[in-house]
Amino acid sequence: MFVNKIGAQHLAFGRNCQDYGLEKETVKLVCDGCSEGAHSEVGVKMYCHLSELGYSTKQIFKRLTGIFGQSSASIRDYLCFTILKVIETENFFKVSYCGDGYLILEDLEGGISFEELSDGEYPKYFAYNYCDAKMLTYYKDGVRFTEQNFSKRTYKNVGIASDGLRFIVKSENETLKAELIGLLKAGRAVGVKRFINRNQKLFQDDITIVF
Repeated sequence: MFVNKIGAQHLAFGRNCQDYGLEKETVKLVCDGCSEGAHSEVGVKMYCHLSELGYSTKQIFKRLTGIFGQSSASIRDYLCFTILKVIETENFFKVSYCGDGYLILEDLEGGISFEELSDGEYPKYFAYNYCDAKMLTYYKDGVRFTEQNFSKRTYKNVGIASDGLRFIVKSENETLKAELIGLLKAGRAVGVKRFINRNQKLFQDDITIVF
């Protein structure tokens, strides 16, 4: 399942969707562009495209900084985005992430739960590794991916989502939350898209789900 929808605020202000992702064989990827970046959706889509071609994160950023440069303005406008990835192996779902988002965990009995991935007030962006440390207030020593492994003895599926999912996860409307969980369990991507469309005012931020 791959769902990518623009948020209500971006529609209201005439901005592009700054999320993107992909699902390919045993790989799931979600990227969420920084809202302060004028064109972060460009960096997001280029990262996903090059990742699909098999390039590593370091190889991708070498290419992207070669195109956009390493000035603070170009990094802010094009290259500040979160990266969430799941690689499925024989025995594990291997999660790595740099920035905020959500895990969608489906256990062996079919129960679905959500786990927030958060760096607090200041999300980590891998692009900070290419900035002059003097220009940074936080993460002057660079950033690394955080990794977690989820055993297939406990989970039959692990998905990822951008932090736009927070509007339903943290909602007090349990009926809406249960409806979304039902659509996820059924694997109905079209149903999830229609659910977001019907509740567009709730989803203020862009949202991408790969499950």
